[in-house]
Amino acid sequence: MSHLIAATFRFGTAATRGWLESDDDGLIVALGSGEPPRRPDADFDDGLLFEAGDFNAHSHPEQSLYTDLVDRRWDLATWCRHTIYRFSPHLGPDEIGLGCLRAFSRMLAQGVTSVAVSYYLHGRRGNELDRAVIAAARKSGIRLLFGRMNYDRTSPGAYPAKAASQAAYFESPQEARRAYEELKDEESATVTVAPSLHSLHGSSKEAIVEGLRLAWRDGRPLQFHLSEDSQDVDIALKEQGLRPLAFFDSLLRSGQVPSLEPLFLSDCCWIDDDERAIIAKRGMKVVLDGRMNDRVRTGEADLPALLARGILPWLGTDGEASNDDLSVTGERRHLARRWQLDEGFVEAMSRRPFPMGKGTVGPLAVGAFADVVGRRKGLVEEVLVGGRPVLSRGRHLSLDVEREIEGPLKEAMERLDGTVPRA
Repeated sequence: MSHLIAATFRFGTAATRGWLESDDDGLIVALGSGEPPRRPDADFDDGLLFEAGDFNAHSHPEQSLYTDLVDRRWDLATWCRHTIYRFSPHLGPDEIGLGCLRAFSRMLAQGVTSVAVSYYLHGRRGNELDRAVIAAARKSGIRLLFGRMNYDRTSPGAYPAKAASQAAYFESPQEARRAYEELKDEESATVTVAPSLHSLHGSSKEAIVEGLRLAWRDGRPLQFHLSEDSQDVDIALKEQGLRPLAFFDSLLRSGQVPSLEPLFLSDCCWIDDDERAIIAKRGMKVVLDGRMNDRVRTGEADLPALLARGILPWLGTDGEASNDDLSVTGERRHLARRWQLDEGFVEAMSRRPFPMGKGTVGPLAVGAFADVVGRRKGLVEEVLVGGRPVLSRGRHLSLDVEREIEGPLKEAMERLDGTVPRA
């Protein structure tokens, strides 16, 4: 059964009174200007301006647990020491669920209607903690691309908290494959599950080959932290005698993987122009986390150099505790200011179609999901995901944020902060 809404929509820079019709899968089947073809199921007043919701293309939502504990002066190593390496081995499904509910509810309130999650806190529990992330997405109403990440390397000589964390993340590629296959049972109209990898310091060559084969077989993107900091370049040169993208290319040229097209590379701070040429040639995707990279001082992706190679990145926020917030609009403004680019160009770049499940997210178009945001005087007031209301008049319809998230989360983190030793 279709669902029809009438509203004022923004297409590009133009605002037009019109209508949008979606089907049971939440896909746009028709849209147009002027009067709708029948009486709409919902008719929004002209004080609201609707547009496509934002796609947060890289996120670690459980890290919203740490937002109230961090010091903005921390670099990445210090940040990891006091957050993920201190707490992650001690987190259960309740804490993971609360962190993700906080992240997803805040994303929706900031106009984000779909998110790609990179998740590696498996805790040696199979899919128990992974399912907590998916359950939080369903409860919040956000559209989720869940990247079930394989982390199968440890750091020799790591301090105890880091070693314990890496042991909790660790799965062999075979274990990760079985868990990914099982987790696909969670897929729905708003949840897509994909294989994922961590990085060159977190994923072995065996895991990379296995992940690429699975992603190609299933037609899913394969999320991968690529040269977020310089150690990944050092690892590739030491172990493979090649820079990271040249190493990936060697896997393809030697026939060890069927394609590099599934790779969805985040950060790309320490790549050179030869590597950018490989990204363009092999059809890989890129997502930038500009504000996070700047805040924890990992490096910086050269956006003009990517654009010069015809590489148009999507934008992500990484985790809330290492960023200012979870707003993709904030990422656009940061990049536009940093590189003196037109904000309209950066916005159009970040709204390009991205495949997810049966449709795409990004623009308003037939075949895309009916994920829309209505703003009044710039503030998010209405959010629909798949044509169904998630926020109305600025309030979450399925969540009492203070009672179900903020209160219990504060209590959980106070308890952990008082019992978990400092790393």
